[in-house]
Amino acid sequence: MNGIFLAFLGTMGTFSITALGAAGIFFVKREVSGRLQNGFLGFAGGVMIAASVWSLLLPGLEFAEENGQTGWLVMTGGFLLGVITLLIADDFLKKWFARQEGRRVTLGKSTLMLVMAITVHNIPEGMSVGLAFALAAQKPSDLALFSGAIALAVGIGIQNFPEGTAVALPLVKEGMKKKTAFFIASMTAAVEPVFGVLAAAFAGTVRNSIAVCLAFAAGTMIYVVVEELIPEAHIEGSDGKEGTLGFIVGFLVMMILDVALG
Repeated sequence: MNGIFLAFLGTMGTFSITALGAAGIFFVKREVSGRLQNGFLGFAGGVMIAASVWSLLLPGLEFAEENGQTGWLVMTGGFLLGVITLLIADDFLKKWFARQEGRRVTLGKSTLMLVMAITVHNIPEGMSVGLAFALAAQKPSDLALFSGAIALAVGIGIQNFPEGTAVALPLVKEGMKKKTAFFIASMTAAVEPVFGVLAAAFAGTVRNSIAVCLAFAAGTMIYVVVEELIPEAHIEGSDGKEGTLGFIVGFLVMMILDVALG
């Protein structure tokens, strides 16, 4: 079967599970307490840190070494590029919000950066699934390659479930309607089918750059967690324990999913 079509099917599956995770927002009360909000933000931070380590940095090192690259150098460069990009975006958003003073702004800076980071992180994941199916299509007699591509798609899809929730919850916290929050959280994974298909179409070229893409995504996510989510999770109405405990729960959930699914 055509590798591009298989890549499309696989990444549509990962996208759908993100949407399923985002749908959890419909089971949360419209108004939540400050403590619960802190827990949600901490949870999102924990999910993102665990995903950065097990879904991005470690696989990126493996990709780099498989391609004969110096793993630590490629990953350091990509990571710093992600951090620098978010530093620039952060500065731009601060100036933009300053100009909006007195006007009604729908989302806060931290939430915008969260959406941005999760979206960026989904790009190399979609590329990984696309490449796996492209390779399997090139060698149809090798069933191990095909089963490995399916396992990768399922694993990334299941990991996407808490990410969809982690994005949707802060959006509702900002006062957004649940349907809109669901849509935006789901769309953070829409890049996966797009880049999965592109990766399958240009498999030879893309494979050499996927490690730096994974590192770049990790840099953006860790920047957002340290700069925005952790401070936000310790601001309102408590001694900070809810944000800390939420972080631990999110980290453990994502770590277990990543490690158990290999």
